[in-house]
Amino acid sequence: MTPNSDIGLGPRPSLLRRLRTAWSARCRRLAAERELRALSEYELKDLGVGRSEIPALARASH
Repeated sequence: MTPNSDIGLGPRPSLLRRLRTAWSARCRRLAAERELRALSEYELKDLGVGRSEIPALARASH
C-alpha cells in the first residue's frame, strides 16, 4: 500500500493546486481593477471604458 492510497490523501495536491491557481487569478483580477480605477475619467473615456465596466473588464482579461 502506497502513502497516496490512504483515504483522503489522493486529491489533496490537486485541490491545493486549484486553490492556489484560483487565488492567483483573484489577485490578478483585483490588481487589474485597482489599476483601471486609478485612471482618470479622461483616460477611461480615451479607452472607451466606463467606470461601471471595470469589474467585467477585469474578469474578462483573465
